[in-house]
Amino acid sequence: MKFLKSLSFILSFIGFGLLQAQDFKFIPKEQRLLTDEEVKTTEIIITPDILLFNETGKILPMSQVQLMTNSNYKPLFYVDQNERLKSILFIRLEGVNKTIQKNPEAEFTKGEKALDFITTDLNGNTFKLSDLKGQVVVLNFWFTKCGPCISEMPELNNLTENFKNKKVKFLAITFNSKEIVKQFLKDTAFDYTITPNANDVITMYGVQSYPTSIVIDKNGNIVTKEVGYRTNIKSVLTKAIDAAL
Repeated sequence: MKFLKSLSFILSFIGFGLLQAQDFKFIPKEQRLLTDEEVKTTEIIITPDILLFNETGKILPMSQVQLMTNSNYKPLFYVDQNERLKSILFIRLEGVNKTIQKNPEAEFTKGEKALDFITTDLNGNTFKLSDLKGQVVVLNFWFTKCGPCISEMPELNNLTENFKNKKVKFLAITFNSKEIVKQFLKDTAFDYTITPNANDVITMYGVQSYPTSIVIDKNGNIVTKEVGYRTNIKSVLTKAIDAAL
């Protein structure tokens, strides 16, 4: 029985490998597919000029980039000769490989204590998480060249407006420098309290995928963690914040 289970597991990966090796003729010939190992070490920046495809070659609207967080799909990344991302092909995994589940970064034990940290905003104000006890704290991990991060900012700005009179603190954590963030804000509005140069916080929380949002209740417990871009981020976070207030 163990042998049959192992064989089934191996065949599932062979089947997926064959699927991944298919010649999708609608992908421009000058583009090449990144291997899984390359994807792990490549900074994936999604910009509006990138084309999204399904398996039949249909071009998908940019809103479908949310499929990157859907465990039923596998994104295949194609780059040009300059190693710039140009196309993303979404392969449906149903019946191919059920071993791929949601991003392990999104896993947490509801009610686990959020790790304490100290960070400083653009104006030099210092925030210590434990000092914010009694407020709901919403963290957003992002960076200035992150397309999905930028795409969800209008929704996040609306979120801060809806809770401006409530005991909710919105902190945007980034590794970008103060100077880079200030330049970014000249063209793009982001209404969270932004804390630059926060590599220590990013490392502490083990964040590798962007954007990542975490909601922490008044007692310092993690109640929600969302990894990756999603079009309904406002409603998801609103529900979590309301429950934590």
